[in-house]
Amino acid sequence: MAFVAAPNIVMTEFRMILAGQKIENRVMINNEGSPTLSELQGYATLAWDWWENTYAASICTSCLLAGVVTTDMGVQNGQQYTYAPDTTTTGEVATIAMPNETAFCVTLSSGLRGRSARGRWFVAAIPDASRADANNLNATAAEAYRSAIQTLIDAVEALARHIVIVSYVSNKVPRPGGPVYFEVTNATITDTILDSQRRRKPGVGA
Repeated sequence: MAFVAAPNIVMTEFRMILAGQKIENRVMINNEGSPTLSELQGYATLAWDWWENTYAASICTSCLLAGVVTTDMGVQNGQQYTYAPDTTTTGEVATIAMPNETAFCVTLSSGLRGRSARGRWFVAAIPDASRADANNLNATAAEAYRSAIQTLIDAVEALARHIVIVSYVSNKVPRPGGPVYFEVTNATITDTILDSQRRRKPGVGA
């Protein structure tokens, strides 16, 4: 799809390496105005610190945070900032992880109905011991991931900014007038079933 501007939006990419495979998660932040380079830097630093100080506690050491990249999505060639202060920030759980393509889904909820109004964060490097059975994560681990994502949502809210879902399409056609933003208010869990992210499998994705 051709580039479609999303004014005031900062795409925040968590770029990681898991067992030699490049993977990522991303969130969109509504800056409530065209972002400056200083604001891009601030979001990147906040995101890195959250990953290192909160999120890392529940994922395996096989996952390395390689960098956080923030991009102004308001223009096609918008400013971009990369924050990568070290090459040693990994998960903190020193046990074997589930396979790369095994993930757990935390829903980013806006409180509104429809697929356009919610997003997903797929957790990687889940400790194998966190299984409840062959197909489910145990409830304690699931809540730890949900709580960690909620902490990120709250940290952005503390800046009087919001993580949002940017919806470009409705009923399979581009939205007239450009994308619509749905403010994320809660991280939720709809089930504990383990999911698959095939592009994270070694040799398959980027």
